[in-house]
Amino acid sequence: MHESAHLLEIVILLSAAVIIVAICRVIRISPVIGYLAAGTAIGPFGLKLVSNVEGTTGIAQFGIIFLLFLIGLELSLERLRGMRKHVFEFGGAQLIVTSTVFALFFLGLGGHADVAIIIGGGLALSSTAIVLQVINDQNEKSSQVGRLSLAILILQDLAVIPLLVFVSLLGEHGKPILNALTDAAFKASIALAVIFIAGRLLLRPLFHFIASLENTELFSATTMLVVLGVSMLTGAADLSPALGAFMAGLLVAETEFKPQVEADVLPFKGLFLGLFFMTVGMSLNINMLNDHFGAIIGLTIALMAGKSLIIMALCRLFGFGLNTAVHAGMLLSQGGEFAFILFKLASDQNILDSQLSQILLVVITVSMALTPLVAEAGKKIAFMLEKHAIARPETMIEETLDLSYHVIVSGFGRVGHTVARLLEAENIPYVAIDIDSFLAARERKSGTPVYYGDTSRVHVLNALGLSRARAVIITHNDTRIALQTISTIREIHHDIPIIARAKNIEKVLKLEAAGANLAVAEMFETSLQLGGALLKSLGITDFEVNRIIDIFRAEDYAMTRESEKEPTAG
Repeated sequence: MHESAHLLEIVILLSAAVIIVAICRVIRISPVIGYLAAGTAIGPFGLKLVSNVEGTTGIAQFGIIFLLFLIGLELSLERLRGMRKHVFEFGGAQLIVTSTVFALFFLGLGGHADVAIIIGGGLALSSTAIVLQVINDQNEKSSQVGRLSLAILILQDLAVIPLLVFVSLLGEHGKPILNALTDAAFKASIALAVIFIAGRLLLRPLFHFIASLENTELFSATTMLVVLGVSMLTGAADLSPALGAFMAGLLVAETEFKPQVEADVLPFKGLFLGLFFMTVGMSLNINMLNDHFGAIIGLTIALMAGKSLIIMALCRLFGFGLNTAVHAGMLLSQGGEFAFILFKLASDQNILDSQLSQILLVVITVSMALTPLVAEAGKKIAFMLEKHAIARPETMIEETLDLSYHVIVSGFGRVGHTVARLLEAENIPYVAIDIDSFLAARERKSGTPVYYGDTSRVHVLNALGLSRARAVIITHNDTRIALQTISTIREIHHDIPIIARAKNIEKVLKLEAAGANLAVAEMFETSLQLGGALLKSLGITDFEVNRIIDIFRAEDYAMTRESEKEPTAG
C-alpha cells in the first residue's frame, strides 16, 4: 500500500507538470509560475494530494545538481577565466554589499551577529534555476543582462559553500565568527583543489575508455556517475553538492566529449527542475501567509526592492547603462533556492528561530513566484529607457564593456543571423552590428545583442571591443562595405582572424588581398552543397561526396588564383 501511495504521488506530480506546462505555453507565460502554482495547489497546504514533501524535495534537488552541471559545462574553464573580472569583482561586490545591508537591517532589529550574517548571506542569494529559466524564456542568453546575471549567479553559487560550512561550524562547535569563516574557506579550498586535480587527471581517460566500448547506455550511465559522484563527494565534505556538479561541468567542458555528455544530461535537468519548482510551491505555507500577511508582504517588497536598487547602483558604478542596470536589478531581485537549504540548516542547528526561518522561507518563495512578472516588467522598462539611449554613442560602449574573447558579427541579415545561432549553440559570446537601423531595433527588442552602426569606422569597431575580440566575421552582401571594414580592421588590429562572405570566387581574391584570413564564395559553395546533396540521394557515400567536393573546391580556388596572376606576369 505504501508503494502504491508513493507511485500515486509521482503520477500526480508528473500529471500536474504536463498540464501546467501545456497551459503556460498556450497563454504564453513562464512555466516557472505554473510549476509554483501547481505545487501550492497539490501540496499539504492546498488540496493535500501530495503529502510526502520531504521525499519529493530530495528527488527535486537533482534538478539543481543537473542545472549547475550544465552551467559549468556551458562555461568551461577558458570562458570562466574570460569572465573572472565580472564574476569576482562585480559578483563579489553584489554579494558583499547586499549581505551587509540585510545583515545590518536585522542587527538593527535587535538580532544577534551570527544570525544577521546568516540571514544577510542567505537573502543576498538569487535563484539560479529561476533566473536562468527566465533568461532563456526572454531570449537574453547572449545579451549583456544575461552575461551579468550569469556572472552574479556563479559567484553566489560559489559563496554557498562557506555559508553552509559557517552554519555547520557555529552549530556544532560554537566557534567565534572569524575562526568559523577561516575554517570554512580552508575546507572549501582543499576540497575544490582535490576535485580539480583529480578531474583533470582522470576524466578524459575515463571517457576515452568508456567511448571505446561503443555502448551508448554505458556512456550515459558514466555521465550520471560523474555528475552524482562528484556531487556526493562535495556533500560528504560538508560542501554544497551543487558546487561539486558545477566543478564537474567545468572539467568535462575541457574534453572532446562535451556535446554527448550535454545531450545525456539535458532531459534529466528539465524533468527534475520542474519537480524542484513544484516542491518550492508545496513548501509555501498558506496558513503562515494568512497569519503574517502584512509582515511577509512587507519583507518581500523590502527584499526585492532592496536587491534591485543595490544591483542597479553597482551596475552604474561599474559603468553599465541605465537600461541594463534596471533589467538586471529586477531580474535578480528574488531570494534563491540555496537560501532554503541555508535557513533550514540554521534552524536545525538551533541558530535561527524556527518561526523566523519559516517566515523567511515563505518570503523567498513569494519572491520567486513573482520573479517572471517582475523580470518582464524590468525588460519593458529597460526597452523604454533604451529607446532614448540608443542614439547615444556611449550606449554601445556601455553594453559591450563586459565582453572579452568574443566574436564580432558584421552584418545581421539571414547569413549573420545563422552565424549567431551557431555561436549561441556553442555558448560563444558575440556582438552583432548592421547598417539597417530598423533591423537592429527589431532584433534588440527580442533580446539579441545587435547594434546599428558602420564597421568601416574605427570608433565603431573600438566600441564593439575589437581589441578584446576573438575573431570578426563579415556577412555583408555588399563587397564594397566588406572591403572597407577589412581595411579599417587591419589598420588597428593586424592579427585578429577575419572571415568574410563573398559572392563568387573572384570576390574571394579581393577580400583576401585586403586582409581577410578566409573568404567564402557564396554561390560556389551553394553549388557544391547542392551537387553533394544530389550525389547522396543517388547512393554515393558521405565519404566519397566529401572527397569530391574537397577536390573541386581546391581546384576551382586554385584556378581562379592562377588566372588572376597571369595578367600581372605578362
